[in-house]
Amino acid sequence: MHRNFEIKILEQSWLKNCSANKDLCSHGRISLVIGDTKIAEDKEIFGISESALAMLRTIDSNHSKDNRVADRMIFHGCGTILMMGCPIGIDWNVSHLEGQVVQISDVVWYPQTDINKAVHYNGLIAKMPLSEYCPAVVSFACQAREFFKGMKKEIDDNFDKNQYEEFWAEYNQLLGEYSKKSE
Repeated sequence: MHRNFEIKILEQSWLKNCSANKDLCSHGRISLVIGDTKIAEDKEIFGISESALAMLRTIDSNHSKDNRVADRMIFHGCGTILMMGCPIGIDWNVSHLEGQVVQISDVVWYPQTDINKAVHYNGLIAKMPLSEYCPAVVSFACQAREFFKGMKKEIDDNFDKNQYEEFWAEYNQLLGEYSKKSE
């Protein structure tokens, strides 16, 4: 099987009108290739850290419209609320098949809030060994997490603080577990 899934962070930052201490998730441009199709590699800003957690969840779990592990696989970078994106973003199904094979299908890019304007990549299906999918996701998640190193967040609201702590507890637990699998 040839390489069927590549995701890389091209640029990562905080929201322009938000201080780094207050922005709870990172944002930026990514390169996303599924199969032989470039899905993203332009000026669109996505929610990097949120997308990393969504994808980490799919290393051992299926994701589809009927069985979601997150609202989107790639969140839009429009806000600071963790794991609660707007309808803009990129989504796809992740299925775990027999023999440690991962299948990505039903890729849809929602470039705006009107879901009728969605771009469907009909017929795009990529299959790869879990041993290829896992390291790609782990590498993306490691790079996203590195951006937060040494960053002290100022969170005034207890709900937001709890959400932030729960986000990173799950993120670090999954990343630690899957980093071992990707070696």
